[in-house]
Amino acid sequence: MKAFIISKPGEYGIVDAPMPEISEEEVLVKVGYAAICHSDIDMLTGNRKHLISYPNIAGHEFAGTVIKTGSGVKGFKEGDTVACECMILCRQCPECDMGYSSCENYSELGFMQSGGFAQYCAVPARNCHKFTKMTMEQAALTEPVGNGLAVATAADIRPTDNVVIIGPGPIGLYAMLCAKLENPNQIIMVGTRYERLKYAEGVADALVNIREEDAKERILQLTGGAGAQVVLMCAATVQACELALKIAGKNCRLIVEGVPGETPVPVNFSDFVTKVLMIKGVAGVTSEQFRKVISLVENGYIDPTQFVTHKMDLDDIGKGFEILQARDQDAVKILVKP
Repeated sequence: MKAFIISKPGEYGIVDAPMPEISEEEVLVKVGYAAICHSDIDMLTGNRKHLISYPNIAGHEFAGTVIKTGSGVKGFKEGDTVACECMILCRQCPECDMGYSSCENYSELGFMQSGGFAQYCAVPARNCHKFTKMTMEQAALTEPVGNGLAVATAADIRPTDNVVIIGPGPIGLYAMLCAKLENPNQIIMVGTRYERLKYAEGVADALVNIREEDAKERILQLTGGAGAQVVLMCAATVQACELALKIAGKNCRLIVEGVPGETPVPVNFSDFVTKVLMIKGVAGVTSEQFRKVISLVENGYIDPTQFVTHKMDLDDIGKGFEILQARDQDAVKILVKP
């Protein structure tokens, strides 16, 4: 089969790989569409240091059709269309027992096991979620939408809240769609490029370009001086962290999804006391959230393909990486068809 393999950082390409063999608890999925994530770029360049196996078939956002089931699999049959959850949890550690996504012993499709940038992929049956009303393109985006849902859910958004989202990348934009479902007082999207901010038009109530105006002053103006009750930080920069703390109002819930690697960020802890701030990190998607995304899409509340800017064949995936890395095209999500 045709597959995109990253042999090591900087060394990658399309190869003729053997067909995956499935265990008794797995299904063989013919991949319909897969999406490129910035984490794939980090794997390709070597910027992602943890929990990666080289060489490996990348791709952790994908959907497809079941063409074979293992002997122990129940509830799936040939022809089922499925969105594939990439996090493979052990279901035995305390974190799994409490329903968290931070499993002590997890593996991950596309990083530690073969993923969806291939014509076929072996997937644990418990990581497959059937769908009937979504398109294959929509289903391939269930994982990144799930990340956006996880961010918005962690914030416990209320109708009186002023919600500020920092970072109009894919997760920030999907978090915006999910936050909108909670009917907050207003949503303010903050970014550095109009090329990205424009995708928030029609959903966000206001757009703030950090390069063109004082973001803190503008947000205070928009919130009547109160600041934000919710900040969804979906940008991996020190500047984003600093701004998030500056614009936080009283009783603000600051949800952190994007962090600037190992770069330290100065924090004034007196703000946490005087403003009664809460900060919470979000990493990964739970199975429950994965299923909720499917329901939201199938019932017409969200259309994740509105942020798809490019589609291409697997043979052209290298071009897709170049487009995202160059940042000179209006690229948000790129779908790849094996």
